[in-house]
Amino acid sequence: MNALTQPIVAGQPLAKPQHDLHNARSLLDAILRFVRQQTRATDDPYVISRFGDLQIRVEVAAALLERAEDFLNGDADDTEISVAIAESHLASADALNAVSNAEFELTGQRTPLPGSLHDPLRWKLHLIGNFRLNGIHPPSFPTPKEGAV
Repeated sequence: MNALTQPIVAGQPLAKPQHDLHNARSLLDAILRFVRQQTRATDDPYVISRFGDLQIRVEVAAALLERAEDFLNGDADDTEISVAIAESHLASADALNAVSNAEFELTGQRTPLPGSLHDPLRWKLHLIGNFRLNGIHPPSFPTPKEGAV
């Protein structure tokens, strides 16, 4: 089992990025099916490059999720685990947002997706940047292995 096939487990630190990645992949598949039915659209250079961009975003999110899982299940220190989890959250949310925007651009429709107002992504950017740039460790909270982040 890996980041692409692992079932979503509620209450786990990686449940949200797993869920977002699953939604991004499902939505991307639906958009591909729709666009392939539009014979002229499959030859459009913009559409072709858009799908390339989306595929890369989804694969990057999957790789960061897998990395965070490895850190969480390994012997990495709590700071590295927290940063890896935050990176996974950001990448999966970015992939889902990009795919959702492409759905509207390419199909004229938008699938309603749940937001994450309870856990704003901008603070994850701050956590990662402050650690990488200034070496400042995230504030104390229960370790991600206990279900935090």
